[in-house]
Amino acid sequence: MPTGITVEQVIKRKPILVKPSDTVDNVAKKLSRAKVGSAIVVKKDEIVGIITDRDILDKVVAQGKNPKEVKVEEVMTPKPITIEYDEDIEDATQLMIDKGIRRVVVTKLGRPIGFLMAVDLLAALSTLSSEEETEEESIEPEFYGYCEVCGQYKSLERVIHEGREMWVCESCKDMIGEGQ
Repeated sequence: MPTGITVEQVIKRKPILVKPSDTVDNVAKKLSRAKVGSAIVVKKDEIVGIITDRDILDKVVAQGKNPKEVKVEEVMTPKPITIEYDEDIEDATQLMIDKGIRRVVVTKLGRPIGFLMAVDLLAALSTLSSEEETEEESIEPEFYGYCEVCGQYKSLERVIHEGREMWVCESCKDMIGEGQ
């Protein structure tokens, strides 16, 4: 059932764009500065892949490779799943569930305008359900999704950590300290 909320209304992060020929070291620094976990790989204005902090950890660091020598094209995920900016978030949610992914590249006329994260959808859907709630239904529902810290699918809680909204499991919430 359409929510009337478009993907563009929900995205919170502008994309970090990198080239296939960039080094992983360079990309890791960009991600760190921007406090994000993924970048869109473009070649001549065409989206050719994405690279995530998990790609860097699993395919470079854990393998003992030198990040200054490894190129993005060697470790990126090619042909990422995309969704147009004007699609309903219900469609985005179903796409993520069907593909088993936590982030999707949002495009406007084929050009990347951001990432839609599962936590962004969770926040939007919780706001939507809060608006529909009556005063009699004051029981707070439990939200499930992928923890932004450990990546496991669990019951999530919203916390503010280092000035950023995050959805984390109870274990990670205790680890990072509530309300920082």
